[in-house]
Amino acid sequence: MKSHKHYLELSEEIKSLVDAINFGTSLVIVEGQNDENALREFGLKTPVMRFRGFGHSETLFIDEVSQDYRGRSVAVILDFDEEGIKMADRISRELEERGVKVQHYFRRAFKEILLREGVRHVEEIKAIRQKALF
Repeated sequence: MKSHKHYLELSEEIKSLVDAINFGTSLVIVEGQNDENALREFGLKTPVMRFRGFGHSETLFIDEVSQDYRGRSVAVILDFDEEGIKMADRISRELEERGVKVQHYFRRAFKEILLREGVRHVEEIKAIRQKALF
């Protein structure tokens, strides 16, 4: 079993990454409300667009983001399961083709942290935070 100290350090690592996102991006794209809530618990202040809560097609979502954020930096933080990986790759590619600067570093950094813990879903960082608090 992993120690309280381990989860505290992991929580600090996630917090630092979220701070960097706040400083370096104009928008964060997540899958749904639970993902947004989990990132907000770690101090995310950057505006968020939820892909799942958008209610329109992927094409309309990409059109809206590219229209509002062309030339600006965006982080795509979707889950690390098969579907999330494919979706993140597709959305990132489409946005970049439309002039949005996708900051791939943040997704890679989250992937490294979460997969090391056996976590594939962004919303599960809440559990890491809980373990760090108790």
